[in-house]
Amino acid sequence: MWLLLPLRNLLRSRRRTALSAAVIALGTAVALVVLGFVDASRALIQETTVQQFGNLQLAAPELWDDEGELADRLLTQDTASQARSLTAEQPGVTGVTTQLSFSGLISQRRSSQAVQAVGVEPENPVLSYEQLVVKGRDLQPDDQGAVLLGRTLADELGVEVGGFVNLTATTVDGAFNVLPLEVVGIYTFPTAQVEARQIFLPLAAAQILLGVEAVDRLVVSLERLELTVPVAASLRGTLGADGLGLEIRTWDELSPFYAQLSGFFDILFGLLIMAVFVLVFFILLQVLTLAFSERIREVGTLRALGTKQGQVMQLFVGEAAWLGLLGGAAGVAAGGLLAVAFNAAAIPWQPPGSLEPVTLAVRIGWPSIAVPLVVSTMSTVLSAVFPAFQAGRVSVVDALRVN
Repeated sequence: MWLLLPLRNLLRSRRRTALSAAVIALGTAVALVVLGFVDASRALIQETTVQQFGNLQLAAPELWDDEGELADRLLTQDTASQARSLTAEQPGVTGVTTQLSFSGLISQRRSSQAVQAVGVEPENPVLSYEQLVVKGRDLQPDDQGAVLLGRTLADELGVEVGGFVNLTATTVDGAFNVLPLEVVGIYTFPTAQVEARQIFLPLAAAQILLGVEAVDRLVVSLERLELTVPVAASLRGTLGADGLGLEIRTWDELSPFYAQLSGFFDILFGLLIMAVFVLVFFILLQVLTLAFSERIREVGTLRALGTKQGQVMQLFVGEAAWLGLLGGAAGVAAGGLLAVAFNAAAIPWQPPGSLEPVTLAVRIGWPSIAVPLVVSTMSTVLSAVFPAFQAGRVSVVDALRVN
């Protein structure tokens, strides 16, 4: 009875109920669409970041702290091999590869640029650049003096596939070394900074250039992004027990840009949720206060029939709960339709620092549905508490005197 009676009371005043539900639906729909947009944007940035760094990276502490000489940051073959075996045994790990990164100067004729060179294992199962190559081909296992250049860097140097460049770097002994490289492929990347300053060459060629037989990090890929934290925690314990002295960085720790943008998204949605809560709360507080005050005589009749003050308050709060659920459900439906229309429009947008436009999208999932629905319902219920308390505490005699 106490579940259906509040619903029947709402249907008695359909115009006021429809108006209140429309306010709730509007706030819910806006919150749902914005949260879906934030989730889609965050997922796109996560995908790009993992594509660049992998899920996890293992290296010496000096590398992460940017301390010591180059030799202090390198991992010997034995250390890298042992860490690779321990990492591959972790549940959820799909691949492990090694890299050797260093700063260098790439030149072609009279043009030169400072670059971040990355020595990679060609055709490794972790970071594949084949899908990024727009001209030429990816690195292959039998390549020796080969290099992949970003499209922007290739344009700056004026070099095409099949051309040659010289890469100059400082060896671990402090001497300068130059290695001629053939441009076998040109790749593109969403981030301009990567495309203009990062080059890829075979790991063997990088080791020859630096005069070492070592690597500076291991890169790990996982089955799912959600496994990053638990696998990292398990791996820290395993590596610590074996005394390898390696530190782990997750993909989000490796990208300061993602951390900053993710924090901005959290603040943006937090402010939106607060705005929706305040909007729905104060509008419905006024509407419900007026509605309950018009029903004082009804309250007096209920109290005269033996209904307690708490039961009257429960009745009015129940009406607000039904109102919040109905309005929230309507808002979820409206927000879903808006999201479908938004995605169908395929609106392009070029983020700052990006070379290619991306298509704006709204991703609807259970979190983006549940949060706006719960917030709208809670704000509606809370807005009814004070007027319901005021209506319930009116004396029976005074309530029956009201015309």
